[in-house]
Amino acid sequence: MMNRLCLIKYPNTLSLKNICFLESKNTSLLTYSRAWKSTKSTRKSTEAEAIEEPIPFFGSHASVWRAKATRSGGADEYLWYQPYVISGSLAIFLLYFCVFREESDIDQKLDGDLFQHVKGLEEVQLTMNYKYNKEHGLDTKDIEKRLKELGVNITELNAKSAVSN
Repeated sequence: MMNRLCLIKYPNTLSLKNICFLESKNTSLLTYSRAWKSTKSTRKSTEAEAIEEPIPFFGSHASVWRAKATRSGGADEYLWYQPYVISGSLAIFLLYFCVFREESDIDQKLDGDLFQHVKGLEEVQLTMNYKYNKEHGLDTKDIEKRLKELGVNITELNAKSAVSN
């Protein structure tokens, strides 16, 4: 026998009600009829009460509810020593990583220049800086000097920038 979930929908309402677990297909009809009979009388009485009586607002929980409590999630209560614990933990963490920890091989690699790790990056960066400085009338002597050291022909670079403009 396989357990399955049965949602019973009443014809007069739009919502699903009375969730029941059924043991087999044979008992589903019997369970449906029992659920219908048991809720039929209570449903009529609750519908009649809802129609005849107005819903009281004052004196209910809705009258004292504030939207601010929903947005903020309520008042946060902190322990009196929480700021000291957080400050102490942060101080110990920073002392360890900034003062007491020995350098590893990864730290030594990170100390190096990025241009040493990525081939061709310096040339591209200098070329873009050279074009920008030329367009805006800024000094390009240092950039030209470094580009010559890298083996870039400045006249070809000027010709390419003239064609692209």
